[in-house]
Amino acid sequence: MSAFAEFWLIAGALFLWESTLWLPLRSVVLRRAWFGKRWRVLAADRLLVMRELGLVPMLPLPPDGGLAPCQAPPLALAADGTFVLESATGRTELLAAFTWDDLRAEPHHLQVGTRLARISSPRCIEVLRRAKQRGATPQAAVRQAWRLALSPPRAAREWRRWRLVSGPLRWLGPLLTGGFFIGLPVVYVYRGSQPTLFFALWLWCLMGWIAAQLWWLGHRVYPGARAALRMDALLALVVPFHAMRALEIAAIHAMGTTHPAGLLLATGDFANPWLGGFVRRVLHPLPGVAADAGWASALHAPLAAALAHCGKSMQDYEAAPDAANDPAASAYCPRCHGRYLAPVQSCPDCLGLELRGFAKPKPACPPPASGIFP
Repeated sequence: MSAFAEFWLIAGALFLWESTLWLPLRSVVLRRAWFGKRWRVLAADRLLVMRELGLVPMLPLPPDGGLAPCQAPPLALAADGTFVLESATGRTELLAAFTWDDLRAEPHHLQVGTRLARISSPRCIEVLRRAKQRGATPQAAVRQAWRLALSPPRAAREWRRWRLVSGPLRWLGPLLTGGFFIGLPVVYVYRGSQPTLFFALWLWCLMGWIAAQLWWLGHRVYPGARAALRMDALLALVVPFHAMRALEIAAIHAMGTTHPAGLLLATGDFANPWLGGFVRRVLHPLPGVAADAGWASALHAPLAAALAHCGKSMQDYEAAPDAANDPAASAYCPRCHGRYLAPVQSCPDCLGLELRGFAKPKPACPPPASGIFP
């Protein structure tokens, strides 16, 4: 293999590596369909998982403009006043009462006492920091963070703002990618080395433009993620593959305070299967798991308010699953919608949650008799 071929092979591998997002295990990424209002849900804990992070692939060719890496607040407040933390490993844990002095912002983590919660963007910490500056208690700040994260009007504003401010990145990334992988070798083959140097200088100017756009986003639009966006800007200035994927990388901070359920409701995707499963997990916590029960009680009120704003209710997602493909099933799990045969009475996947029986179809009426006398 020639040195030229080896160079482009290595460049392609680096580009594919930059075309991935490593996000906390509790993250949920939404990808907008090309046409219509439907979203595809990409969970970080499905493809490739490490201790705290999961892999979410981007589309192989930029821009992946419909990507929305959403992030839920790491802390919740149960109905009995107990705090619930989604830890760095993705598990929910109950915490004792704490003060503002117990909260610390670490690189990529929120530390609560001795516990750590992995975060994808520091903007979620900025919400708590602003509440502290207003004199709010930690309890009030956590409730406010969840109301904002699940609010459909706020999710719609966040998405519109991101679509507006990311306009230059939507064409700069593809232009840089095409110039690097197509334009650069074509100029080298047909024009020689000196024009190739000038073309490479032009590509570096594009990288500088992308870096300036990221710097501006951190300074003017998303000051809560200023340090992270400035670091991305410096990387985009020296690493072309990082600059090619600047749009998708910056989207992590743009949607860093929005819950995926809020964005689904804001865009009218009410029938999304993930949204139905999320509502059912709030309605039916795992039996015998205090942390899951606390998490469900913390989210019940803000989720009900978000659904009511869209003319929906939590009971709209309580319908039984379709059993047409499994007519022998006699019961289903109200949480995971798993179907079971008799005489199973509980769902083993949901730690023994009691099953519900399918409604029996009404018997068909006999056809009317022909003639006057039957």
